[in-house]
Amino acid sequence: MSTTNTITVPAQPARPLDRGRLRLVFGSLGVLAALAFLAGGGALTWALQTHRDSSGYFTTHTHRYQTSSYALSTESLDVGGMTGALEDRLGRLRITATSTITAKPLFIGIAHTEDVDRYLARVEHDELRDIESDPSSIDYRRLGTGAPAALPTTRNIWRAHATGTGTQTITWPVKKGHWSAVAMNADGSPKVSVDAQLAARVSYAWWIVTGLLVIGGLLLAGGGALVYSGTRRRSTATARASVAN
Repeated sequence: MSTTNTITVPAQPARPLDRGRLRLVFGSLGVLAALAFLAGGGALTWALQTHRDSSGYFTTHTHRYQTSSYALSTESLDVGGMTGALEDRLGRLRITATSTITAKPLFIGIAHTEDVDRYLARVEHDELRDIESDPSSIDYRRLGTGAPAALPTTRNIWRAHATGTGTQTITWPVKKGHWSAVAMNADGSPKVSVDAQLAARVSYAWWIVTGLLVIGGLLLAGGGALVYSGTRRRSTATARASVAN
């Protein structure tokens, strides 16, 4: 009769939680987050001081937009995620345009996209897509086939509009919804050509900068304290282990 001997392996004691390492990890993450907030605040400060005009607007370069049809329109601008209390305070948009056709009165306006689509439904026009800093990248999409049945100034759909010779400017407080801008000859004739500039202003930009810098400073202080505490704790633990050995 054979006997089987069972070897019992003693259980290894659980390793104590290394609080020093945890403090180092969380402290390092806090310092990295702080650097991100401080960099964002610094970049926004630089932009506010160097990239705004005298009215406080961030502006694009002036670009030429032209079409042989009756109108130029932009694809829908979707503004969402804001409560009514914040909309007017967060910023304004500005469009400045000048007709390149001498003495030709120009119309520019902005309205709800559905109203613009309804007005231009049968009108031959170009819709501008993917408007970027490089004019060569703009996609002109030809829509419609006919002439406008009514002049743009006779429609009451516009949230903001301007008409006349020379440079025309409209400003629009940011509102929730879908919006489109339109440029036409005021007399409804074809061949629209404008030099236009887009601009935006954030009302509380300096408060945003202050918030970024304050949060960054607090994270840096907290993260630095954790890193210091974690390093000191691990040094103390290492010294004790050396004495014990």
